[in-house]
Formats: sequence, structure tokens, C-alpha cells
Amino acid sequence: MSNMDIKGACGATKTLPLLLLMFAFVCNASAGDDANQLDSTSHDCTLTEPVYGYKFDFSGLHSELGHVVGIESNSDLFEFNVCGNLKRSCNNETNVAACLKKQGKEYVLGRQHELHYHNGKMYLNYLSGVKCANGTADNPNYQLHVRLICDYTLDTNPLHLTAYADDSCSFYIDYETPLACLPIPDAMQSNSCSVDYTNKGDRFDLMSLSDTNYRTTDRQGGFFIINVCKPVLYGENAMCPAGSSICLLSPGQIDIKKRFINFGNVQAQPEIKDGKLLLRHESFTPCGGNASLNYTSIVNFYCDKSVMNAHPELIGTDPDGCTYQFSFFTPLACKDVKPCTAIAAGNELLDLSPLGSHAAHTLSKDGKSYTVAVCNSAGTPCMANDGACYEQNGQTYKLGNFNTQLRFNQSGSAYLLYEDGANCGTGGRHWSTKIEFVCANNATKDNGTTSIDAVQIIEDSNCQLLIQYQTPFACQQQIKCKANVYVEHSTDGSGSGGDELVDLTPLINANENYEARVELPASQQQQLPKNTKFFLNVCRPLVPKYQLGCAGGSGACMAKMSAAGAPEEEHSLGFPRVKLSPINRTAAELLYVKGDPCPTDKAMNLSTRIHFSCNMRSGRGQPVLSSIDDCHYRFDWETSVICPPHECNFRADTCEIEFVQDEPNMRYNFRTNASFTNSGKIEVDYKNTKIELNICGLYRKVVTDFSQDVVNLFFTHDLPGCGKEGKMNVQMRLICSNKTESSSSITDDTQCSLLYVQRTPSICPFLGLSTPPQDDADAGSGTSSTTTTTTTTTTARSTTGKQSPNDATTTAASDAAEVASVARPTASVGEILGIILSVTCFVACVGLFAISPSRRQRVRRLFRRSNSSVRYSRVQSNEEANLLLEPNGEFTESDDDMLL
Repeated sequence: MSNMDIKGACGATKTLPLLLLMFAFVCNASAGDDANQLDSTSHDCTLTEPVYGYKFDFSGLHSELGHVVGIESNSDLFEFNVCGNLKRSCNNETNVAACLKKQGKEYVLGRQHELHYHNGKMYLNYLSGVKCANGTADNPNYQLHVRLICDYTLDTNPLHLTAYADDSCSFYIDYETPLACLPIPDAMQSNSCSVDYTNKGDRFDLMSLSDTNYRTTDRQGGFFIINVCKPVLYGENAMCPAGSSICLLSPGQIDIKKRFINFGNVQAQPEIKDGKLLLRHESFTPCGGNASLNYTSIVNFYCDKSVMNAHPELIGTDPDGCTYQFSFFTPLACKDVKPCTAIAAGNELLDLSPLGSHAAHTLSKDGKSYTVAVCNSAGTPCMANDGACYEQNGQTYKLGNFNTQLRFNQSGSAYLLYEDGANCGTGGRHWSTKIEFVCANNATKDNGTTSIDAVQIIEDSNCQLLIQYQTPFACQQQIKCKANVYVEHSTDGSGSGGDELVDLTPLINANENYEARVELPASQQQQLPKNTKFFLNVCRPLVPKYQLGCAGGSGACMAKMSAAGAPEEEHSLGFPRVKLSPINRTAAELLYVKGDPCPTDKAMNLSTRIHFSCNMRSGRGQPVLSSIDDCHYRFDWETSVICPPHECNFRADTCEIEFVQDEPNMRYNFRTNASFTNSGKIEVDYKNTKIELNICGLYRKVVTDFSQDVVNLFFTHDLPGCGKEGKMNVQMRLICSNKTESSSSITDDTQCSLLYVQRTPSICPFLGLSTPPQDDADAGSGTSSTTTTTTTTTTARSTTGKQSPNDATTTAASDAAEVASVARPTASVGEILGIILSVTCFVACVGLFAISPSRRQRVRRLFRRSNSSVRYSRVQSNEEANLLLEPNGEFTESDDDMLL
């Protein structure tokens, strides 16, 4: 029904009951249509995406040999095929699509599969598995679910098996593939995302930030979905337009074709402007405030070596109302990084520089002779700057310039990418070489190979040479300490559901081990000898310490302490081999397995489960031993690191932040606590002069970021020349530190967005943290490519502590729109009338839905979905459907004993 038709209906002299029936019919039909579009099932290998009409075709995933994946903590093997069956039999049965090999037996997991689509999520259900001994009445059989995950990169191992219990009946595999992505426009194709900052080849490389999508609130009920260097990875509630790196999701938009708005096309060429590193994303979307312009988004990158959980924040808009400024703190924006090294998850350094001194490797395949070097020129027969090349029929072809920029893919594996090789086919594409590094110990221990620096060609297609390099230098044996989990109502202030990242990498400790507190039930206390202590690390092996003799690589250790305080009789409580498993947005678990033989049952090994939960006042927290179940030790760990951002209250009358409203012991006062201010005011450099910022005005937005030990304060400052309203956007970033120092940066172009970074120990108690004994970020802002001033603040604090009469009320009238927000596209009069009518229609629908359970369920199907990323043990039958796949499922926590 068009807007004109609706206006006519409203203008007619109809009775109210008739109008309500009409509106109810329209609402019911519209909601049903949208729900049907967002949920579909296909019995072949293709499906049509409902927002843009793109046809996904997964037939390219079919393999004549099938796909095989296992898990390190046991010997189980999963074999499956896509778009067809396996060539071999399973347990003497033919025409099988999926098979499990477990403890010498084979089990049919499925004889065919269905392809499902739900709100951007795509997955394969394998049907008709054999009966499972632990099945339920609803789902008595084995089941396999393969989730198809968008990944634009080509990895040697695209399959990732979710941890499961020994008695599980349902299993989950993630298959990362470009076939689950929207296509990248030819003009935006790129395998690089770097820029030189010296003429010696030193460069910033941002490509590793492309492995995940980021979300940040627009502070108006929606949020931005952002990817760096690549388009947004298509997925559940992330159906951004093809080629867009930044899009605005408006959860309240009923029309799914208007729910995602492109605010910036993919840009893989960073630029350095006035010493500042940034990515400028221009879009094709007309600006709502100025139809002659399109929306543009600028991501400004700042150096901070201490950041482990990097993500962007919206600073605000430029005066034109069409350009959006974002800040992004990351170690990748720092200059003094050793060549052929990279900072891994958890701020750990992976150093492959010794491989740069090795001679180039010569490989042969299909009549071609390849020459490949690591972080160095490949030498003859390649050209001077070639990292790789091949010879055929007496002619040499360049496969990319060498560089020393080590990167990490989505699975955490290190790789090098050599770019700008010889022309490759049509479309202006060039050859590139990707060298993936694999730990030689892990890669070779099962096949008897003992060679060091084994190099082999994996693939030579699609304009890219893919090399796998096995070397001990790549041995970190790390597990991922972060994972996505779906939340029905987001914690970022938007009110919309979607995937959010649970990230515990800030808890990884490279210097000290955590010592657990013991709080066992009285019935279990006798199981522990006196003077027993427990030491743990998070997602990583214990830090080697003198006299602590647990097996190398252990993630948890139990030791009896001697009278002299030295550990003895140590027992390994398990190794970190299973990646983090989120339960929901504020809880997750780690499992350490294969520890020392259990003293009470030599057939079993000691193991550890660590349950993390959110407590915003606990800071990093401390593990607590809460129970012992035979050979299994459970630790509970309350920590603020796992907590989502928290919006605080700002009191303009007293110039203080309240963590919780009207709670006097949870406040931070900018006049009495902040030595870096002068009665709540600070001076910053601006265009060869200084301006004074008043922190104590009205309309301040304050959000804590526990993962970075940061409090973000957003407001605007009166500044003539910044647009019609004369407003400068300000993001003030307060960082818990043992130093008091500040830096500021003005964005380019209009110079009407200011980032002010203040390191201070005074903010630590507000975040529940102790003052750090040493500040690893000492050089963080000082070496930033984007920092314009760095000063140690010496401004004296006000001695009176009295409030100036103008502090809370100055420019109150002009402050009414202080917090920067998104200007939406404007609407015509007809559209506005249509919106008003839609609201009326919606109210009528609510009344009808409220009395109809079936209609209420249809609404839930449209706006709700399952916790698809909850990776927990034994999710079978109803739980499996609720947690992972069924759109209408309710979350129920599993009661399983082990994640293996």
C-alpha cells in the first residue's frame, strides 16, 4: 500500500473498528512477509539473499576427497562433504554426507543436508544421522551443523570445530569461506592495507584488523558496523551493502532494505596526513542533512601498545553533518616495531626475523620453478625487490614484492603477504604470495616428519600463490581468547540484538601468574593438603618461574608450599588447548585438559574449568577455587574485563561521574580528583594557540570500557568556525595508568573533532583497578603517528573546591545538542505522514498481538534469534536448537561436565 493509499484511508469516514481491522491486516501481513524473508531453507546449494537479491552458491565447497577436521584434545575425526555425499562408506553404509570416527568406531552424522538462512546467518543441517545413545525423545539421532562464515582471505585451514563433551550428540563446525560473503566490487579489490611512513620501507599495516567486524553505538539507538580494510563480513544482523566497510544499522527500521545504510565504501589504502594515520571511506549514500553530499566516514588510528582489545569509537560529525569521525587505538599504529615480528593476541611478540637470514627456498609444481624467501628478497632469478617469483619456459614472473609485515589471520596463524606481482588475467589484478607459518612441532608430530623449515605449495590459483611454512619459530600453541556470542538485546546502547565480542585477552599475563584463592565447601576441604597453592594463566601457559616445576605449557598448576615458601610436589592441572567458550555476553568458560595423571584414578588426567563472570567493581579480579570433583578443579573468576561497556551518569552541578546514580562511593570528581584539570577545565593546543575546554558542562555522555581500562567522555565545545552551530566534537579518553600525562589530536579537514587522551592513576579506583606498578604503554601515545602534542600535566588543582556559578550552566542553551550523534537522512512530508500513520498502525497491531499468542510468536521470529555463537558442551536436541540454530529458542544453560 502506498503512502497516498494510506492517506486516503485515513481521510475516509470509516468507523474505528474498521480502521483497526485494516491496520491489523496490514501489520500482520507486513510482519509475516519480513519474517518469511529473513528465514528460508534450500534443499540444494544455493539461496537468494533477501536484502539485495544476491544469490549465494556453495557448490564450490564440494570436494571429491571430502573435508576432514578434528580437535587436538582427542583423536576424533569428522569427515563431511558439501553439496554431495562422501565417496567412501561410513560404518559400511554408502550415500553418507557426514561421518564421525570416534574411539575406533564410525557413526553416520547425516545422509544429506539442508541449507538454512536466518537473518544473515547461513548454515547446513545434516539430516538422518544414526541413533545417539545420549539422544532425547525430540532429537534421538546424531546431528552435524556446519556454519558458513564470511571470510575474504584464503587460509590453509578454514574449518574450525567447536569444543564438545564426550557424550555429545550434536556437533558444530565453522567453515570460513569467501562464498559466504557478498562480492567485493572490482574497483575495490585489494590484498593489502598498508602505507609507508619512511622511505626505508617502514610501514603501517592494518590488514590484521580486517578479521572481525566491530560495533560502536551512534548514541541515538542505532550502531555502526565497521570493518577495517575489507567490507563488513556478512553475517547475522550484519547484512551491510556490498562493498561497504562502515554501515549504520537502524534496528527500528521495519523495511529490511533500508535497515542497513552505507556510510563508507571499503578503503584498503591508508593515508598519512600531517603525520596522522587514517582511512577515509566515501559512500554512495546521499547525506540526509545535505543532499548535495554523500556520507563519508574517517577512521583515525592512534598508537597505544597496551591495547589488547582494539575497537573503534564514534567521536562525532564534522560541521557539514555528513562526515563522521571515529577513533581507533591499536599497537598497529605504532612506529617502532621490529621487522618480521608482530604483536599477537594478548600483546605477545611473535618473532620470525631469524627466517629472514635463511636462503630462499626453491619449489617445483606443474612445470614451474618457484623461488620464495621470508622477509627478504628472493634473489636470483627474481628481481631485486621480489619476495617470490616463478620460472617457466625460460621466463621469470614476479609474484609480489617482499616486505617484513607479519600478520595474523582469523584463526591466529601468522602469515606474510607479498603484493603487486605480475599482471594476472583481466580486471587489472596482480599476482600475490601468501606464506602461512605453522608450528613445526604441531604440524609434524602426527605424521612422523621431523624436518625443520619444511616449505610446500598449498595452492596456486585465483592470482595468489599460497605457501605453508613449517617452522619452530611459529610455535606459540595459542588458543583464541575471544569469541562472538549473540545477544538478543545489545549492550552497546542500541537496544538491538546481534553478535558481540567476548574478549578475555586483557587477562593474559606475560609477566606474572595468577594465584587463586581457595574457598572450598567444608566437605571438600580435606581433599587439599595444607599449604597448597594454585597458579593460573588465561588462555596461555604459565609464566616460567623459578622453582615452579609444572610441565611446560601447563595453564594451571597445583603445588604444595614448603616451610621456606618454595613450591614442591607440583601437579599440572591441564593445558590450554580448547578455545574460549562464551555462555552469554557476561559469562564464559575455559577448559584446560590433559594434565598430570589423577592421583585417585590413574586412567584419567587432571583438568581445570575456569568460569568467568562479569563484576564491574572487581577490576581484573582473582580466580577462586570453588569445587573439586574427583580429578576436575573448578575456579570461579569475577572480572570487569568481560563486562560490556557501561554508561555512567554525569552530574553537571558537581562535575562528577557517577558509576551508579546516587551512589557516593562510586564517583569521580573532575574538580577534586583530577589533578590534571584546573577546577574542571583543561587547556589544549589548537592551531598555534590554546583553547580551554570545560569538562563540567551539561549534556555529557560517559561510557566505561573495562577491556581497555578506559573511561570515555563525549561532549561538544563552543568553537567559532566549526559549522553553523560553532561546535567542536570532543572525545576525552581517561586511561588508568601510573603516570599523569596527556596528548591531544585534532582531526584533519575541518579540524572540528578533538581527541584528548589523559593517562592518570586517579581514574583507576573508579574502574575498580589498582594503580599499575608499571605502564607498558609508556611509549604508547608518544610514538603515535597521530598524536600532535604530548605533555606531562602540571596544572595545579583548585584549592577551594568550590564550584563557579557558571561551571554547570555556561552555554546551557547552546549545549542542548552537545553529545555528537548521527544525522539521519531527511524525509519528505509524505514520508513523515507515512511514519505517523505507521506509528498509529503499530499501536493498533500491538493491541492485537498482545491478545494473540500466535501473533506474538511471529513478532518474536522477526526480531529474535538464538545464541548462535554460544560454544558450550553437549548442546543437543532442544538445547542445540535453542542455543545455536532455532530462531525462536530460549536460552537455557547446559549442565555438562566437560568441554573436550
